[in-house]
Amino acid sequence: MKPIVSVIIPSKNCLSTLPRAIESIWQQGVSKIEIVIVDDGSTDKSWEWICQLCRQHNNIIALKLDSEGSATARNHAARVASGTYIAFLDADKFWYQHKLQQQITFMEENPQLGISFTNFEQINDNSEVTHDRFTHCDYFKQQTLKHNQDAFIIPKGAAAIFSENVIGTSTVLVRRDLYLALDGFDHNIKLVAEWDLWLKIALHTAIGCIKKPLTASMRKKTMMSHQIKELKAMEQVIKRYENKIKTIDPYAVHSAHAHLSESYAKYYRQKACPTQALACDIRALCEQPAPRHLRNILTDLKLSIQNTITYEY
Repeated sequence: MKPIVSVIIPSKNCLSTLPRAIESIWQQGVSKIEIVIVDDGSTDKSWEWICQLCRQHNNIIALKLDSEGSATARNHAARVASGTYIAFLDADKFWYQHKLQQQITFMEENPQLGISFTNFEQINDNSEVTHDRFTHCDYFKQQTLKHNQDAFIIPKGAAAIFSENVIGTSTVLVRRDLYLALDGFDHNIKLVAEWDLWLKIALHTAIGCIKKPLTASMRKKTMMSHQIKELKAMEQVIKRYENKIKTIDPYAVHSAHAHLSESYAKYYRQKACPTQALACDIRALCEQPAPRHLRNILTDLKLSIQNTITYEY
């Protein structure tokens, strides 16, 4: 029996969280389901646990790679998978009940959709919800207020997700034939290969969104060196798509540059470099006038003055 959906899970040293992710799949209310787990060079006995799981369930496929990265792992799994749809689930995330069923129903009722995603919640170390993703994105906060229904097709979808990458990978459901036709993730785009793929797909198909949080993500600390690499990768993606997005909605290009500058400013504040942060926040304000940019500028000015006084004394 052909599965309707293949769930792809890349995993590296996630034995402490992988069982919870798998358990959440069984709560989706989808009978024709296939799970493809890719162990990408784990050293924590994950592979032994995955193999044991395969012996217990005939709808689980286990693949093993040697630290090739999540983009390559997902692409490899997609070629092996056989579902009509592909759903991504990271080993340190989990789904709320019936998340998949709601997305499948939504996409079946709207065949023009090639991809859909949901809101998601951030959870702290005490398993407490701190916030949801859409609340921190101006565009999607407005969209959720505009639409009474839980699920909606995003107007100018490519421009919307270009303005800010709001999509959590573990919330995505995509048609497998479309994913393969577009060659999946570009492993040359480090750290933001997901955003690159969503934009590539959005330029070919309509995008659907479910505004309820149906996925949970544990908040992870990011190293400073990792942050700057991610920001450089974001610049690469913006340069790749901005000319195409301009023809759809020029404001989205300004919004993307503003978000990038704001992210650089945050990075420089964390490094205690308020002067550089100030320059970035001013650029963000020029690209997209918004009250929060003014607040950030005032914060940068205050920190710069404090640094000057401290230096003089």
